[in-house]
Amino acid sequence: MRTYKFMNPALFQKSGVNIQIILLLTAYCLLLIIAGCAAPTYKKPTGEYIWPPLPEKPRIKWITQWSNRYDFKAPNPLLSFFLGEDVADPMKRPTAVVADSAGNIYVADAENSIIVIFDIEKNTLRFIGEGILAGPVGLAVDNKRGIIFVADSRIDKVFGLDKNTGDLVMSIGAAKEFQNPSGMVFDEDRDKLYVTDTQNHLIRVFDKDGKALFTIGKRGDGDGEFNFPSYLALDREGRLFIADTLNFRVQVFDQEGRFLKKFGRLGDVSGTFTRPYGIGVDSEGHIYVVDTAFNNFQVFESDGTLLLWVGNAGTKPGEFFLPTGMYIDKQDRLYVADTFNHRVQVFQYLKEQK
Repeated sequence: MRTYKFMNPALFQKSGVNIQIILLLTAYCLLLIIAGCAAPTYKKPTGEYIWPPLPEKPRIKWITQWSNRYDFKAPNPLLSFFLGEDVADPMKRPTAVVADSAGNIYVADAENSIIVIFDIEKNTLRFIGEGILAGPVGLAVDNKRGIIFVADSRIDKVFGLDKNTGDLVMSIGAAKEFQNPSGMVFDEDRDKLYVTDTQNHLIRVFDKDGKALFTIGKRGDGDGEFNFPSYLALDREGRLFIADTLNFRVQVFDQEGRFLKKFGRLGDVSGTFTRPYGIGVDSEGHIYVVDTAFNNFQVFESDGTLLLWVGNAGTKPGEFFLPTGMYIDKQDRLYVADTFNHRVQVFQYLKEQK
């Protein structure tokens, strides 16, 4: 092994050279070297992206994206130079997203078996669910109690985690009760938790403490029947919207699980579905449906009339790679789990000015 002998600083002192000046010059040269080195780069997209494009009146605006901890701060080039490329803790396979009342974003990362939290309040990235979860694919939030409900499709259970500590609060589901639980939504006005039991082709309804109340549906293609249902949403009146994925439609139910209406069919043109998954409803009753195969989301009137669609395959803002889950908050912000682009994209519904 090669060794190096360092010069004695006393030699500099004897020659009349100030050691502090030498150190300052050395540090300056080092910074120049670092500036020229290839440090990891991360540039968040900027610019305005709207749909439909001008001159039509914009209805949807792209706001931002969340993918790793560089969304809070840029990498440190000095540390990267000495320690190697800074670890960004990126998401690998985000499948579901939900936001709490404070604007913090919770993302189910099915590949990393964790919930990734973009904590806006604390301006940091953190994680919960390590050692508890195996395959999280669905999320719901109880803001009153600070609980994040997680549907785990590998363990076939639903877990309630404390959103701050990550502690396990409750476990829902008897042995072999669920077969691939997926979509979830929590009705805070009525304290009901809705869970899609995908391979049993039904929706299970629980109270806030995990007690089973009733089920909705069975396998089939009739009204109130399902074929591998997936994600769920509620409107302001508590009506339940279900992505009936392999029946290629959306079904709507009242608070007691009674069928109200449906829309959608299989197709490869706008207004039809191929793989409907994520679903949401804004404050004006418009229905948003993520179609994984189309790499977009479509926006419908309450009667199922198509208004517009947003997205295509790609990596730019408003483009997707096999997106899945969606969530719409009370401020009409749209969160889409852009699964194989390893990010969550955030949009804003632009209301009519009154």
